[in-house]
Amino acid sequence: MTKFYFSLTACCLLALPLFGQTSLSPRHGYAIATWLPEYTNSGAFAFSDTLFYLNEGDTIRMFDISNGSELKKYGKPQDYTTPSYATFLTLSTDASTLWAGYTSDGAADDRIYSIDVESGQWEMQAVFPGNMDLAFWNDSILVSGLNSASWDAPCAIFLLDTTGANVHRRLIEPGGYSAGMALDQHDNLYYGTSYAADPNVLYRWDSAMVHQAIEDPDSPVLLVAQGEKLSDLPGGVYDCEVDEGGNVLLNMNLYGGIMALCKWNGTPGDGNNLDTLATASGIYDWLGNLKSKGDIALTEPGNMIVTYSFGQPLARITHLNTVGAKANLSPEILVYPNPSSGIFTVHAEHTEMIEVQVYTLQGTLVYKNREFVSGELIDLSQQAAGAYILQVKDPTGIRGKMFQKL
Repeated sequence: MTKFYFSLTACCLLALPLFGQTSLSPRHGYAIATWLPEYTNSGAFAFSDTLFYLNEGDTIRMFDISNGSELKKYGKPQDYTTPSYATFLTLSTDASTLWAGYTSDGAADDRIYSIDVESGQWEMQAVFPGNMDLAFWNDSILVSGLNSASWDAPCAIFLLDTTGANVHRRLIEPGGYSAGMALDQHDNLYYGTSYAADPNVLYRWDSAMVHQAIEDPDSPVLLVAQGEKLSDLPGGVYDCEVDEGGNVLLNMNLYGGIMALCKWNGTPGDGNNLDTLATASGIYDWLGNLKSKGDIALTEPGNMIVTYSFGQPLARITHLNTVGAKANLSPEILVYPNPSSGIFTVHAEHTEMIEVQVYTLQGTLVYKNREFVSGELIDLSQQAAGAYILQVKDPTGIRGKMFQKL
């Protein structure tokens, strides 16, 4: 449910004046830079071909992507005075309107608006308690969230009713806390669950299933059993995204451990089928909305992922051209075999002694060695089965890697 995230966001915004820095650290082959560092109250954002829209809560700002200059801003309607948090910002398929979601503690007056990009005119489209994300599926509009003022209501994906009756029809029910969703170029729907304690999973529902659920009001609600399991997840998802190259991206908050931005490796089924692109490890470094532009597999300028930690500026992640430039990159960390029953080999490219630590996803330190040498073994055979986080500190900085003990 969404209350968990609202409470966390408030704590983060109060506790983290990071002066224009991002806490995310890139993995080998990727680079991270702050974007629009003067804005640290980001709630939601969206891309068009040449423009970037950022919702600060009371104001939505339009920027030129090429140089970051502000071109226009849209103030929230004066009749909407309820203290609220900006949950999503989605550009219509024809790029003519922005759709903005707002929700508040207690879901007292949660609304969804559309904003005409040219005129700046706001129009209230629906009341939707506990809204989280919005996506366009052909001529239909899908919203993830609770559609309830009760925090105990299960998260679901609904067909949005914009007639004014606010009778939003439940289509898919993955359960757990609210999270973002994504559609690929074939209208398949992706969703990563977000439970604090239960196992989390990345699912995909085929476009034909989604079409049937939308077109037939009598269709049963789709459950996770009807979705295809793509990967087990070591933490709860906040948002997911499919870029123009078809790469499935998601960010996870690991409930006391390392936060991670990941890409599905294309292999469906059991196991941790993820490639880690970036991590953050601060207690308040919880990741928020996630969007992409272009294809993150490409190294040409303009291909990027954008996300942020609450209370910190936006982080722009790009893929580096590593040909002939390996010496300038952070060294890769290898943990093998992965998964293992407890004995792992850790290899780092630095040959001098390094510091190695291993944490549970709850942040409990279970192993530490300040004089570790690349190629040594780590024995976790006495630890419980599950996902763990390896942190390596060497002269290039601190990096993290997830691995699995059977």
